[in-house]
Amino acid sequence: MATQQMTFLIPPYGTATLTLPELLTPEAFARLESAIGGVLGEPRRQLGDTATAPDPGSIEFDSWVIQRQ
Repeated sequence: MATQQMTFLIPPYGTATLTLPELLTPEAFARLESAIGGVLGEPRRQLGDTATAPDPGSIEFDSWVIQRQ
């Protein structure tokens, strides 16, 4: 049995390595790509649309305004 490793550079955090128990066929690679895309997309769905979310600076400014009232 041959193992396969895929290492991804994630600046500035270092690397992430995915170890697979065997070499991937094109079909298995497509399924893996789909699964990873779904898993990585889940946190974005939980956070909501960041394009309409206020930035941290606006939130902080609003908290100061409320405290001064």
